[in-house]
Amino acid sequence: MTTRVRRTTTVLLSAIAALPLLAGCGTDDRASPARPASPASPDGPASPEGPLAPRPTTAATASAWGTERQTSSPHGGSELVLVDVRVTQVADVDRIVLQFRGTATPGWVVGYVDEAVVDGSGEVVDLGGAMVLDVYASGTTWPAPDHDRGPRRLTPHHGGVVTAVHVAGTFEGTTQVLAGIDGGRVPFRVRALTSPSRLVVEVAKRDG
Repeated sequence: MTTRVRRTTTVLLSAIAALPLLAGCGTDDRASPARPASPASPDGPASPEGPLAPRPTTAATASAWGTERQTSSPHGGSELVLVDVRVTQVADVDRIVLQFRGTATPGWVVGYVDEAVVDGSGEVVDLGGAMVLDVYASGTTWPAPDHDRGPRRLTPHHGGVVTAVHVAGTFEGTTQVLAGIDGGRVPFRVRALTSPSRLVVEVAKRDG
């Protein structure tokens, strides 16, 4: 009887010892490290199919591509403070980004005009392009130490259609930025992004 108990105990111990080895031979998806995501532009991904192709975005609101004036209302209050303006080229578009401090979503009025006129002062600015894209962001305010008060001029050097950008500043609840466009009108679109709040104006590259 004693010999039989010893044999049983030995078999059980051998089986328990083998469990970790069997577990190591299996596949546990939860233990597999996740593959890191590909880096993307902070202002939205670019599409290899060109500026007019659909692309995923984090836009709170977005317009379609076109050459006519485009508008959208702000959401979440009027406390946005302009803190930065930048101009980049991504794939086949020139991208003008207005970045704000605050959690609201900016609205916009964006359209082509014949000359760059600064609101408030009436000053006419020479931006070197045949056309001017007049950009207004609404839902904004300015009394803050880090506010970008303008005016300042940004000159892209990437050979796109945007010749220069003039940051006019904030006046009566709207922030104005003027962009010179080389040649005639080309399609553009506008997107409002969150985290942080941004207004992104994309201008299509001219064919040819």
